[in-house]
Amino acid sequence: MIYVLIALMASSFIFEYWLLTKISKLDKENKMLQKALEALGRDTNNFQAGATRDSHSQRKELLIEVKRINKKVDIMRRDIMNSLPTQIRKVIGHIEFARPLDNSNGRR
Repeated sequence: MIYVLIALMASSFIFEYWLLTKISKLDKENKMLQKALEALGRDTNNFQAGATRDSHSQRKELLIEVKRINKKVDIMRRDIMNSLPTQIRKVIGHIEFARPLDNSNGRR
């Protein structure tokens, strides 16, 4: 009977040791997973911040480019509007002094 009790006590100690080693391994894995998740969260936040920063800088660059193009278009429009009377006079002058296409000199 005593041997059975001693065997049960020894087996319970062995089982307890086995359980404690499994628990410590799970604890270590849990800590590693926790650190990995925290690192992933930091990386995600950094990526989002970088993407937001990049989109803001691209938007600023696009707005600057649009303003530059609008300025060029306004200058071209102004030049066209300013030169329009001169162009009209030239065309009218060419029409008035142009030779007729046929040789009838305006007679029928």
